[in-house]
Amino acid sequence: MAERAATSEPIRLPWGGGTLEVRLPASWRVLGELRPRSVAAPPEAAAACAEALREPIGAQRLAERSLAGKRVVIVVDDHTRPTPVAEFLGPILEELSQAGVRDEDLEFLIATGVHRDSRPDEVERKLGAERTTRFRWRCHDAKDPEGLADLGATSRGTHVFLNRRLTEADLIVCAGAVEPHLLLGFGGGLKMLLPGCAGAETIGRNHLQGVGPERFDYVGAEAADSPMRLDLEEGVGLLRKDVFVVNAAMNEQARPTRFFCGDPIRAHRQAAEFVAELAGLEVPEPADVVLANSFPMDADLRQSIKCIGNSLFACKPGGALLGCVYCANGLGEIPIPKRTLPYTLLRTLVRVLGRQRILGLVQKAKKGEPVEEVFVGHFALQMLRRNHLGVFSEKLPAGLDDKMGMARVFDRVGDLVEWAAARVPQRATVWVVPNGGVTFAKPPG
Repeated sequence: MAERAATSEPIRLPWGGGTLEVRLPASWRVLGELRPRSVAAPPEAAAACAEALREPIGAQRLAERSLAGKRVVIVVDDHTRPTPVAEFLGPILEELSQAGVRDEDLEFLIATGVHRDSRPDEVERKLGAERTTRFRWRCHDAKDPEGLADLGATSRGTHVFLNRRLTEADLIVCAGAVEPHLLLGFGGGLKMLLPGCAGAETIGRNHLQGVGPERFDYVGAEAADSPMRLDLEEGVGLLRKDVFVVNAAMNEQARPTRFFCGDPIRAHRQAAEFVAELAGLEVPEPADVVLANSFPMDADLRQSIKCIGNSLFACKPGGALLGCVYCANGLGEIPIPKRTLPYTLLRTLVRVLGRQRILGLVQKAKKGEPVEEVFVGHFALQMLRRNHLGVFSEKLPAGLDDKMGMARVFDRVGDLVEWAAARVPQRATVWVVPNGGVTFAKPPG
C-alpha cells in the first residue's frame, strides 16, 4: 500500500496505454493507493515456464510421457484475458514434441465460455501467428448441441455438457492465468474447461452455485469456500481424462512472474496461494469513496467492471464505489436490459427489500433470459444495496446510463466525481485502486 498525502494534484491511473487524470474535490482526503506487492517479471517468460515444466507439481513431466499417436488438446484462455500465452507456449510444445506428439495430433481450443468467438487476429496474438497456420484451432461454442458431450450431473445438480473434443482427447493441457475472481476466489485451474469449454446451460448453473443471500462476493476466498469452484472441479472430473495445467501468476502489469504446472488441483492451489499474497490488499480502514481502475482487465465491460467488485471491502457501507473502466471492446457480451428502473428508485427498492429478498427479485426480472444473467443481476443488486455505484468509460454506447439502472454511467470522469460528491460526506476519505482488475481488498477480520 502506497501512502499518499492529501493533495490537490490529480490522481493518475493507467489508461489504454496512456494515463487518465482524475481530479478529486479539495476537501476529500486520500488515504492512499492500494497496490499489490510487486514482483518483477523474469526476462523471458518462456524460460521461466520451461523451468516449471521440468518439475511439475503432483504430475508426471510431459516430456517423460509416451504420447506418440495420442490426441492432445491445448486449451487457452480467450481474447478477454490479457494472458500472453504466445510468450510461454513454446516450452509446452517442446515438451509435447519430446513425448512423441506430432503436429497433426495436436489441436488448440479457445475457451470462450459464452463470450463471442475470438477473431483470427486475436487468436494470432494469443497463440502466435505461425502457430495458427501450423496447428488446427477452433473456438468453443457453448450453444452448439452437436459439439457438446453429456457427462451427467454433479452432486450440486449442475448438468455437465463439455466440448466433445475434450472427450476425444488422450491428454488435455490448460494454459492460462490465475487472477482474483468474484465467485471462485481465484481463476485458473479447471476453470478453463468449466465454464471455459462448457455448454451455456452448464455455465449458468455452475455460476449460480455462488448465488445466495448470505454471501455474494467470494473474491480471494479459498477453494474450499467457493461452491462454484467445488462444483466445476467435480464436473470436470466426470470427463475422466488426464488434465495438465500451466498456470501463470501475473503481476499488476499482466506480466507472468511465476508458473505453476502439473496436477490441475494441486498446482492451482499453490498458484492461488501465491497470487493471494501478491494481490490481496490489507485495508486499515474502509473509506467513504473508492476509486477503482480496471487495468489490466480492460477488454470489455464484463471484465473491466470487476474492479468494483474486487474493491468492495475497501468501501464503507453506504459509500461510493467508483469504477474507471476502460472497456477496449466496449460493452462486450453484456446484454442491455430491455427494461429497468431508474438508478435512484432501484437502489431504494433493493435497500427496502434487504439482502434476503434480492435473489427472488432477480429471478423474476430475469425469467426467460440466460441463467448466467441471474448471477450478474444478483451480484450487481447486492452491491447496489450496499453502496452507490458509478462508472466512467469513453467506450460504452451513448445513452447507456438510462438503460442500466444498477449503476450510473458517465462518459466524462469529472461528472462521475461530481455525482459521487453529492452522495458522500464533504470531507470524504478515499482509497485509490490503480490495478483493480488484478487486486482485491480483503474483507475485514
